[in-house]
Amino acid sequence: MTIADPFHIIAHRGASAYAPENTMAAFRLAAEMGIDEVETDVGYTRDGHILLFHDKMLNRTTNGQGPPHALKLDELKQLDAGSWGSEPVPEGSHEPEVCWTRDYAGEQLITLSELLDEFGDRFVYHIEIKHPARGLVQDVLDAVRERDLLDRVYIYTINDIDSLVEARQIEPDIKTAWAPVEETKEDGPATVRKAAEHGITMFVFNSQTLDADLVRLANDLGMTTRSSGIKNREQMIAAVEAGCNGMTINWPDWLVEYVKQAPV
Repeated sequence: MTIADPFHIIAHRGASAYAPENTMAAFRLAAEMGIDEVETDVGYTRDGHILLFHDKMLNRTTNGQGPPHALKLDELKQLDAGSWGSEPVPEGSHEPEVCWTRDYAGEQLITLSELLDEFGDRFVYHIEIKHPARGLVQDVLDAVRERDLLDRVYIYTINDIDSLVEARQIEPDIKTAWAPVEETKEDGPATVRKAAEHGITMFVFNSQTLDADLVRLANDLGMTTRSSGIKNREQMIAAVEAGCNGMTINWPDWLVEYVKQAPV
């Protein structure tokens, strides 16, 4: 099985199988693994900072309660975002098991600015507008532009194409990635063509929508493709074999090793 070219190995929320997701520790570990691309999720704090956080509530990955946008940044910084991995994954959870490399108790939540300042052009950043709000796309692009990183960023959404249209209106050359799960389930070819018509750079498939024919169609229409929602080695291999140009994965070291062993 040959590997698609180009091929993106993207550490999902950092190396999040081994360190607390969306914390500096997870991104530093991804860098130590030699990973060049990372994915993260953004939303506002109560006082308008851009926080890296996935869930709607703080409960799963911190010792806090309620939505992150209800707290100011200095309040969020007091939370422990590094102790939850010692707890078993709840039954029925869609989150994969974690196996952290050390004790991360006390690890803090971080902002987009902190991430960009720490790593600069060391990474390509896939920034998901996880918690849409008025002004968020503009503020994300401003933060990226201030650090001269526009060419190293994808603005990414799941289902929400409006934020991607807004991003391209502000920065016409910004790369965009779209994962229209429900639309792809209903009519995959039409959805892929819709993405191309909107100038989407990267079409994203998850385990429910991955289809080799759709991958080829997206590539033929000029888009790169990646897979998301990878929860085990079998899904990782299936995404590679479907022809995807890469994937977000909690275990980026798995994918590095698999790519090394693949035939040329």
